[in-house]
Amino acid sequence: MKKLSAIERLKRTLDFKDTDVVATGEIFQNSEIISEFSGRKVNNDWTLDELIATYRGLEVDTGLLIAPAAKPCIEDRLGLKYEVTFWSEWVIERPFRDIEGLKKYIKWMIMEVKNSEPESMWSYAGKGGIVGQDFSNYSKYFKNLRKKFGTTTIPSHIESPVGLDTMYNIAGFELFSFLCFDDIGLVIEWFEALNNHEVNRVRLVGDKSLSPLVIVYCDIASNNGPIFSPDFYEKFFFKGVKNLVQAWHEHEVKVIYHSEGNLRMLMDQLVSCGIDGINPCEKINISIDYVRNNYPKLVIWGGIDQFKLLPYGTEEEVEAEVEKAIDICKDGGLILGSDGEIHPGCKAKNVIAMFRKAKNIKFN
Repeated sequence: MKKLSAIERLKRTLDFKDTDVVATGEIFQNSEIISEFSGRKVNNDWTLDELIATYRGLEVDTGLLIAPAAKPCIEDRLGLKYEVTFWSEWVIERPFRDIEGLKKYIKWMIMEVKNSEPESMWSYAGKGGIVGQDFSNYSKYFKNLRKKFGTTTIPSHIESPVGLDTMYNIAGFELFSFLCFDDIGLVIEWFEALNNHEVNRVRLVGDKSLSPLVIVYCDIASNNGPIFSPDFYEKFFFKGVKNLVQAWHEHEVKVIYHSEGNLRMLMDQLVSCGIDGINPCEKINISIDYVRNNYPKLVIWGGIDQFKLLPYGTEEEVEAEVEKAIDICKDGGLILGSDGEIHPGCKAKNVIAMFRKAKNIKFN
């Protein structure tokens, strides 16, 4: 087979068709690896152009969280204080301390969501995207990103939130758990406001010409299993996932569902929502061989261990794991990458070995 372009390789992978080499996809949040391709010593301060140079240098077909490194700071959003670091952000102070205060805040936020601009995104980072992304004009933002990449990498559509993790991150797990017992009706109303807004946003901005795939996300499991009971998810969550998947499918965009943790008890329900794939396929939880054996029609994005192998393994061990992953998915449907992200603990030489090996194994 002739060498395919990134878009051709991704589309054929999503349809389980033959490709020249395995498709690859990644999140880069590691100064060492970005330094390899930026021409300078990066210290958690990479620019968008330097990040793009890393994707190009490693011939990575698609990616997520493609933005400059955020400058560490404290930000006020929606009455919440967020601590922002170069690679993540989280709530450190809330304007409520008890259930009644949380209820009052939620009712106010529901109105804020309903009255917000149609293209506004409501994520776990509050109103707006994460790590410095700006979506005030989604099409303009994404077309500019595609222009910077050229044809070497096709970014995934900006990660699309289902809504539940937005809620428990804003409320805090303890108060959110009490609220679920005290007023599940308000929990559902809050979720539906967030989820309906995202569905409507997708119907407005979804465009397969920008990218053929999207990550729809909500972390719903830990390493021990579901964070909440399966019955809790059945009450409203899976309906929200299904509605969001359908909205993306209306634009012929394939949906890869993202959640870390052990999803085994929830996989059947996720598949019934119409998802096309799963990410990140952590080796310690639902590995790529587990997914391929039990859900052979799902596209797999990820699969290479970021917990031990990429930080502590050898290049030879990484290459062997890449060979194994490609063999497991020899019938197609694999977007190879880390089972999470290229975080600061990953060794640059191991990351390079992973992608170089992937592109050196010819299918045909």
